[in-house]
Amino acid sequence: MQIRGVIPVIPTPFKPDGAMDEESLRRTVDFAIVSGASAICAPAFGSEYYKLSDSDRHRVVEIVVEQAACRVPFFASTSAASVVSVNEFSRHAESVGAQGVMITAPRAVPLGVSELASFFEAVCGSIDIPVILQDADFTGGGLAVSFFMDVAARCPNLRFLKLENVLPGARCREILQRSEGRIHVLYGWGGLRLFDGLAHGASGIMPGTGLVDVYARIIGLHEQGRVSEAKDLFYHLLPFLVFALEHLELFIRMEKRVLMKRGVIASDYLREPTLQLDNLYEEQMEELVDLAINLANLAPLQKII
Repeated sequence: MQIRGVIPVIPTPFKPDGAMDEESLRRTVDFAIVSGASAICAPAFGSEYYKLSDSDRHRVVEIVVEQAACRVPFFASTSAASVVSVNEFSRHAESVGAQGVMITAPRAVPLGVSELASFFEAVCGSIDIPVILQDADFTGGGLAVSFFMDVAARCPNLRFLKLENVLPGARCREILQRSEGRIHVLYGWGGLRLFDGLAHGASGIMPGTGLVDVYARIIGLHEQGRVSEAKDLFYHLLPFLVFALEHLELFIRMEKRVLMKRGVIASDYLREPTLQLDNLYEEQMEELVDLAINLANLAPLQKII
């Protein structure tokens, strides 16, 4: 499987009473694909997976598989605290038609590298579809490159690494060199480090869904050699990203607000508990959301790709 470009994390839309909004979820899948997604992923951090019941998570996967209808690959995020739980969910995702899964290391209790390697080996061995190993260390340097190489040697279906670490560029380049291109690197962190990824050989980025078309345009410009134009467009997006990434719940709220204002989802409700903003922060958020939407709606951009 070769994937290049934008692989957005699909949010989980809710109704104002907290129930899942399946119609809005289906529209979000369509929006992501039409906007230029190379693949899609759910239910991950950006999907509020930590607020979903097991039945909710299974239902999200079933809906996304059905709605995507193989137009682009779908990776089900199946992370959990135990091998049993991850294997059960991963096998379900494979059985209903997901083309891959994304798994992060269990964080409930500290584990050493040998235990983590055994965990990933057991999970990868339970399914046949490709696996993204999500290295979600938001404050540090993440797992060692040698660890990835060891796990990949044991697990032929480990094909992708999603890096969400501080200054990941050197690790990205080393992974590509040591794996001789067999392992592909994706960048997370909401799309903030897009150009770091492009510079170091990453295959794609995994941002939110509300601005997939903008990211696709930036990457398209870059691939055409129009690097200064790509950077200019990205720099116009930075105020939105910098504010949103102050907090995960804020990022999800702003993504949902963009999608609601663009007519994709009916409500931007987040399940409780969630971050509460005062009036000044609400005004700042609205201003930045409108800025991002205006950027997406600029007429000349429609001709880039």
